[in-house]
Amino acid sequence: MKPAPRCPSAVPVRRTLLARPWLLALCACSPAGTGTGAAANTIIVGTGLAAVQALTRAVDAGGVRSLDPSLSTDVPGERVLDDLFEGLTRLDERGEPAPGVAERWEHSADGRVWTFHLRAARWSNGVPIRAADFVFAWRRTVDPRTASDYAQALAPVVNAIAISEGRMSPATLGIEAPDDRTVRVRLNAPTPYLLSLLTKSYAVPQYEPAIRAHGESWVRPEFLVNNGAFLLREHVIGGRITLVRNPTYWGAQQVRLAQVTYLPLDRSAQTDRYFAGDLAFTDSFSAEQTAWLRQQLGTQVVSGPYLGNFVLGMNMVRPPFAGNRSLRMALTLAVDREPLVRYVRQGLYLAAYTPTPPLAGYPAPVPDWAALPDAQRHALAQRYYAAAGYSARHRLHVELHYPTDTDNRRTYEAVAAMWRTNLGADVSTYNEEFRVELNERHLHKLDLFHYAWIGDYPDPYTFLQLFQTGFGYNDGGYSNPRYDALLNAAGEEADAAQRFGELAQAEALLNADVACIPLYYYATRHLIKPYVRGWTSNIQDRNLSQYMYLLEHRGQ
Repeated sequence: MKPAPRCPSAVPVRRTLLARPWLLALCACSPAGTGTGAAANTIIVGTGLAAVQALTRAVDAGGVRSLDPSLSTDVPGERVLDDLFEGLTRLDERGEPAPGVAERWEHSADGRVWTFHLRAARWSNGVPIRAADFVFAWRRTVDPRTASDYAQALAPVVNAIAISEGRMSPATLGIEAPDDRTVRVRLNAPTPYLLSLLTKSYAVPQYEPAIRAHGESWVRPEFLVNNGAFLLREHVIGGRITLVRNPTYWGAQQVRLAQVTYLPLDRSAQTDRYFAGDLAFTDSFSAEQTAWLRQQLGTQVVSGPYLGNFVLGMNMVRPPFAGNRSLRMALTLAVDREPLVRYVRQGLYLAAYTPTPPLAGYPAPVPDWAALPDAQRHALAQRYYAAAGYSARHRLHVELHYPTDTDNRRTYEAVAAMWRTNLGADVSTYNEEFRVELNERHLHKLDLFHYAWIGDYPDPYTFLQLFQTGFGYNDGGYSNPRYDALLNAAGEEADAAQRFGELAQAEALLNADVACIPLYYYATRHLIKPYVRGWTSNIQDRNLSQYMYLLEHRGQ
């Protein structure tokens, strides 16, 4: 039987209800306990390898939208592309950059020119990988005709921005192939996160003959030529993806899994299938089930820091938010983040007051108001609300759009209740399929919307670039010349401490302008069978299948 619907942490909730009527409203209408009722089976794990090395993993519902490395933008796609392609660098088992197609490299004294030396690697059709394959792929990614949302992600490379904006030819991109085994990259400035950036799908090589011959269909199983540890055997659009070990991969002898199957499932279904023994590695689970899952599964529940933020975006190019900083300030001040993460998100996450998650050495500029007691912060929010032209007689009416998901629903219902309680604002929530919500955001059709982001590499720039004028994912339309200048200055800065200082100034400006409403920082959430080995929790939450293997075991 399923655990009975209940509010999480009943005793603390009762103590808080009088102070937080929004929590009472949320608990009254939103049951927290859902999911399978099956108890965990005992699993006996041996020391030898399992006879069948076939792993079934889940990716979150919605599935993989594209397997084109230049076009993929979603986390499910990244999971699969990490298995299918390899760049100059790859991530190791700990999530750190390691040699990939490039076996070694060096850079100039000023850090602006990097030279990568390729190993004797081959494409899946047996053809040697050449330096020109990287040149072709990078040019294709930044070419406006490709319409890659990640064109500007290669911004550190000379001329990448100008090319993506149509002001220069792709042939002028700062990458060249002096010979078949050498890739030379010219950067605008020293780039501390370069080796991490090169592990991303938009920086992998691409096989030009297949793309020329098959166009958009080149990523179908029968046409795909790739260079990663696995081959694409089956891709059901919106459904199952099956991979098999790639015998031409340069490190094939170290790959132990013979097959990897990815299943796109919502979080409830992932949990059910895990208990049924159909899955060995879930992509996530519903936050509201955390306590119950830990009771049932113990150490099979895996969670840790994740390089991602959960924020709300606002349309800065039309009313009610355009030109109305007071309204934006009122909304961010009226959010009670600490109880939000404690009760609604089951204590898994860290409350956020600024867009960039905690990073070593980076002095994140937390706003002064974050330290105010609730009563003072709410009073300040009400003053800004009045200054914005709103009152009990003239309430804010706006719709908050978010992707369909149980966890999202509970979070946004709670936030809307906070605004209703602390300001008197009337914010209705509206959920829709992720692709629809994403497209409407891109077209600036939404006023208030889900704007969460998973960082591409452990550096503040991967979050701050979202608000740069003209960036492909600047869905709120925020534009501030001073902000752009600070990001550009940081991009030219050789001194690491000075660079972080300039980025912190830029982020402080974002906070002052209230370009978004940070809510919390993500945490990884997986259910992993004890017989699955070769993975390690890491801040990027990228676990390549090539390192994983299965031990012999009894039970599911």
